[in-house]
Amino acid sequence: MRDIGPLEIALIVGAIVLIFGVGKLGDIGGALGKSIREFRREKDRRDDLPEASAAEFKAAQPTAQLEAGPSKACPNCSNRMSEKARFCMACGTKL
Repeated sequence: MRDIGPLEIALIVGAIVLIFGVGKLGDIGGALGKSIREFRREKDRRDDLPEASAAEFKAAQPTAQLEAGPSKACPNCSNRMSEKARFCMACGTKL
């Protein structure tokens, strides 16, 4: 595969300027940077949780289905869920 040189980069930047306009480039860059920071923050947060804590974290999250109607417990991890659920949301066991 061919390397990308300065001419190719200039053509790509020129096409982006033509498509979005000069005024929108700052907004696009800001949104891209914000998205990357949020992705890294979420990844770091998930990496910090041990496996057992991650399952407990998911099980502790309130769900509208659980509050709205009857519930049942997962036979594998005892997570409470809706009667209509086919899979456990915490461990993935098929019910």
